[in-house]
Amino acid sequence: MLVVGGGLTGLATASVLARAGREVTVLEARRIGSGTTGHSTAKVSLLQGSILQRMRAHRSANAVAAYVRANAAGQRWLIDVMSRHERPVHRCPAVTYAVTDAGADRVAAETRLARRAGLDVVVGPQVGLPFPVRAALTLDDQVQLDPLDLLDALRTEVEQSGGRVLEGVRVTGMSWARVPWVVHTDAGQVRADRVVLATGTPVIDRTMHVLVSEPQRSYAAAYACDPMPIGAMYLSVDDEARSLRSGAPSVPGLLIVGGNNHRVGRAQERDCSSDLDGWARAHFAVGPARWAWSAQDYRLPRHAPSVGSVPGTDGRLLVATGYDKWGMTNAAAAAQVLGGLVTGEMPEWHMAYGHDRVSAGDLAAALRTVGHSMALVGIDRAAVLGRSSTRRPPEGRAQVVGPAHAPVGVSTVDGTTRRVSAVCPHRGGVLAWNDAELSWDCPLHGSRFTAGGELIEGPATCGLAAVDAPPSSDDDRPRTAAAANRGRRVEVPEGASGGPPRDGERESG
Repeated sequence: MLVVGGGLTGLATASVLARAGREVTVLEARRIGSGTTGHSTAKVSLLQGSILQRMRAHRSANAVAAYVRANAAGQRWLIDVMSRHERPVHRCPAVTYAVTDAGADRVAAETRLARRAGLDVVVGPQVGLPFPVRAALTLDDQVQLDPLDLLDALRTEVEQSGGRVLEGVRVTGMSWARVPWVVHTDAGQVRADRVVLATGTPVIDRTMHVLVSEPQRSYAAAYACDPMPIGAMYLSVDDEARSLRSGAPSVPGLLIVGGNNHRVGRAQERDCSSDLDGWARAHFAVGPARWAWSAQDYRLPRHAPSVGSVPGTDGRLLVATGYDKWGMTNAAAAAQVLGGLVTGEMPEWHMAYGHDRVSAGDLAAALRTVGHSMALVGIDRAAVLGRSSTRRPPEGRAQVVGPAHAPVGVSTVDGTTRRVSAVCPHRGGVLAWNDAELSWDCPLHGSRFTAGGELIEGPATCGLAAVDAPPSSDDDRPRTAAAANRGRRVEVPEGASGGPPRDGERESG
């Protein structure tokens, strides 16, 4: 059994299967914790903003209730993992609130749906925030944790159960024959009877998920606070959403502020980060941010995760995607569904994630998403027309120059100016410069690349071609574990992989 992706979904699925006696190998392109899970604010909550009302527009009331039960099962599963490995969790209330009239209407709608789905929510405006609140609902006894603690515990569990976790091995393709699957990586070929795609959005185009999903980036910053000004975790449902939580038990005295979600490649990222920092300073007595970072998530038109076997593969190719920023509980629940498809022991709430039923509303929303992406290609290529420059961009800046049929991205980072193709190798989107992460980001499906063109995250499976002269010295070329793997076999000796990144390595902007 091969699991592609070493985030929470991949490691949780591998844990379920390995503990059930299956032989499992996990391939991670970078390092465990380097993706979305490691950058999550890690709210393990059943109160999830306005997600129930968005879901109800596409799903039945029974499906919404099944989604809540699935997330409750995922929450219990994560708590059990942390308990088995003696990792700390912090229990506290979760609060959904609004500061605008429109947001108050959403709070009221979410309250009705939450109660129908069996959540014991309490309505009340007194929620312990230092600014006026128009409406709020609270759910007690929710959980927050350190996502790196969780990933470390799961990795230990997989390996102690006989599974393997290999880092720095990037999947680049897959055969069409499925007995067995032949998976191509930058370290050689792997054969597997079953394959699980657990990479945020699938890196192998065998489904429509990539084409219809909307990649989203959001921002977070951690501030030292003593005393801690909040006693719960909070999420607003206003158009300008804000998220609040205290730090993990292992890192006390931190206030974590999040928000400013936008489609990948469609905002000035540094402005988003600065705006969030300004909001935090306006409402809380905080000093400089100790860490600041951003994370990427994917939203499907159906406003519900898609978990299960890919049609036409006889249950041999499995996928999980579309968590819409609620990946902690959903990933744990998805692992139970994916494990059940292999072992035959499916949870009773599995219908919450089925991707084989498509409503007219789902289809209409998917067509709008695809149409919007196609329009972006034309708009972005037209914007390049007549844009040319031989000037070196200032440090940390970049520009896309013509010709429109083959635009070039020119950037200056760490004193080195690089020229790469500004066309995403996945589906031809024109890349946008991320001035906070110093990366090239694709607004179509969310692929991201370093200034030198190295792939950061998919669904693309290769980097960007250099244009004109390559970097002037070896030191200018980006290096990764994946690059070091070229030419060797996948069977890596035990102990060859590094551990998860620590807190100080999450800083990104």
